[in-house]
Amino acid sequence: MPAYPQTSALFDDWARQGRAEGMEAGHQPRALAGLEQVPVALGDAILDLGCGNGWATRWLRAAAGEGGSAVGLDAAPEMITRATEASTGLHGLDFRVGAFGTLPWDDGSFQHAWSFEALYYAPDLDVALAEIHRVVTPGGTLTIGTDFYEEHEESRGWPAMMGIPMELLSADGWQARLEGSGFAIEARFFSDVSLILRGRRT
Repeated sequence: MPAYPQTSALFDDWARQGRAEGMEAGHQPRALAGLEQVPVALGDAILDLGCGNGWATRWLRAAAGEGGSAVGLDAAPEMITRATEASTGLHGLDFRVGAFGTLPWDDGSFQHAWSFEALYYAPDLDVALAEIHRVVTPGGTLTIGTDFYEEHEESRGWPAMMGIPMELLSADGWQARLEGSGFAIEARFFSDVSLILRGRRT
């Protein structure tokens, strides 16, 4: 299922304007609390969904150590260009343009998946979560972080402000959607205004 064209176009524009690095600086302090929840072991393969300029993909790759790998996926080609350029000379990293609803990997390709400030852009969240469930190995994890949820009232105007569709859920709604897709919730907490959830694939 393709990504919303206007979403890809918006983030392509942001990348050209140099805003990818600003997103990294803005997201990183809150996202690190979620990244530290990903139980990465030596040699693991990890998927970063909505990777932007790839900073979290590189963090996860480093955490996986020798023999590990990380792949970043983003719907915006310009973001993938930035991620690739920033990762020159680093091994075990790959970046792909693609949509959450049609992941180009075999079943059980990854031990862990991570997504921060991205899944609410999916045209069909349930389809995206089913695809993530498919490509994560049984017993593996999905960890997500989002600032866009009902209890964070300041976020409710973001779709109108940005001019793109975004799916608004409550914290309980996010948990229910992950559980409904086959991820048993192991952790749920807040990092400043970010809602963080980790689920294990059943």
